[in-house]
Amino acid sequence: MPSRNNLTDVKISAMRVSEQAKQKTIQDSQPKASSQGVGLADQSEQVININNIFISYRRSDSADVTGRIYDRLIQQFGRDKVFKDVDSIPLGIDFRKQLDKVVSGCKILLVVIGNQWLETKDSQSKRRLDNPRDHVRIEIESALQSGVPVIPTLVRGASMPSEDDLPSSLKDLVYRNGISVRVDPDFHKDIDRLIAGIETHLKGQINKK
Repeated sequence: MPSRNNLTDVKISAMRVSEQAKQKTIQDSQPKASSQGVGLADQSEQVININNIFISYRRSDSADVTGRIYDRLIQQFGRDKVFKDVDSIPLGIDFRKQLDKVVSGCKILLVVIGNQWLETKDSQSKRRLDNPRDHVRIEIESALQSGVPVIPTLVRGASMPSEDDLPSSLKDLVYRNGISVRVDPDFHKDIDRLIAGIETHLKGQINKK
């Protein structure tokens, strides 16, 4: 006859097997995460959902001052409400279509224009704005075509370009009322005006709903 200790060991072993089976059943019933992390489609949706304010700029023209503008805007509206970098677009996604989706879904587009914005050239010494694949051009075209309010934001002493300076698809930009953002000590005062203008647009859009 088995000893009492042996019977106790058998019961404990059976309880462990039962508990392991129960845990496996629970795990199998739960949705499994992709072994490759978030899928491209999911990443795409995440990008589209954060864009109340889209900042269009050229790094070679105004990266530093755009960074300061971005910092003030996220303080006011929240980091998840401001889209700044094309780097946020997932790998493998058609950037033209993605930019169009992001821009057409935003509430405001800021176009940061510095003193090199108009004449910035590519590696072949051709003006970037003349290239239909230029991401800044695509961003502005998408906003103008979809009716998104566009605010030219002039920095580094830049002035508004003329119609003759722009591709035909961007000519309406010159008629959008903009704002100059000066260096210190006027920077924060100018940004306060910009924020007030953005808030007016956002409140107006909310009231229309």
